[in-house]
Amino acid sequence: MNNIHAIHRRILRIPTFYKILLANLAIVALGAVVGTVITVWHVQTYPEDIHYELIAFFAVSGLIISFVVNKWALQQALSPLERLQAVVDQLRQNQRRARVRFGSVSDEQFDRLADTFNHMLDEQEQHAQQMQQLPRRILQAQEDERQRLSRELHDEAAQALTSLLVHLRLLERAYDPEKAQQQVQELRKLTAQALEDVRRVALDLRPTILDDLGLAAALEWRVDEFNQASDLKTTIEVDGLSGRLPRDIELVFYRVGQEALSNIARHAQAQHVSLRLRQAPTSLTLEINDDGRGFNPAAKAVNGTAGLGLLGMRERLASIQGSLLIESTPGRGTRILAQAPLENPTEMPQVIVQK
Repeated sequence: MNNIHAIHRRILRIPTFYKILLANLAIVALGAVVGTVITVWHVQTYPEDIHYELIAFFAVSGLIISFVVNKWALQQALSPLERLQAVVDQLRQNQRRARVRFGSVSDEQFDRLADTFNHMLDEQEQHAQQMQQLPRRILQAQEDERQRLSRELHDEAAQALTSLLVHLRLLERAYDPEKAQQQVQELRKLTAQALEDVRRVALDLRPTILDDLGLAAALEWRVDEFNQASDLKTTIEVDGLSGRLPRDIELVFYRVGQEALSNIARHAQAQHVSLRLRQAPTSLTLEINDDGRGFNPAAKAVNGTAGLGLLGMRERLASIQGSLLIESTPGRGTRILAQAPLENPTEMPQVIVQK
């Protein structure tokens, strides 16, 4: 029974052209059989009749049957377009949840059109929800960044300056030249540490190496800092960069790499991380791979739980007509591929590094 139902459904979903063709073939075949039977009966019953009325009867009957059958076939075949128009009208009335329903006898081509249309509406709704959440997430990210900077300045720079004050007071009370010399050495160490803390915070905000030496050197520095701050084994490879790139592209790709490494440190539980920066004649690509626990990107997108970091990377790349591809499977790591087109990279010396 299931097979018969499937065959019946398959026949009803053949393309519109073949539906109309089969309908007309059925009309011709049925007309030929019925017309022959009626003609034979009429000739045998009324042998002396001229039979002109049969011609009129067949002509009128054929036109009526052809009109009815072709109208039904076209209505059934074109019903998806009517449903599509109805959904468009609903969307104009701000009924954002409206979707095109699939018919049981509609054309497969129309069904693919309806499916594509529904998919576009789903993506648009998803993007609208993300845009609604984005301002709140941006504000939260700003507050988190302020808290991080405040904590680092308080825990490191402020404590170092407090220690400087303490040692200065001790130095004021030191009458022994040897003790005074020791206090001066301690002051020198504390001052150097405070300067290093402030420099590190400033570089996190805007690394001067990015402006001075370019993207490759900045990512190399970031990888070094990342290796020193974590137990991960991180490598970077640079391929094909022959000169400086536009400043906006360098900044976007640096921030993408920075955010990716930050996400890996917080969530991935990885052991090894690799970065590859590659310049082609017309594009720039940054690929980041880790062997961490991974996640399900599709589920996060559907549930609207994608982090602000991923959204921020997409938005940054979109500002330079770039794209972001995320491939990840739970338990099998993550691959992030950032790509953007290049038009006229400036010819300036740049340090090319491989590590």
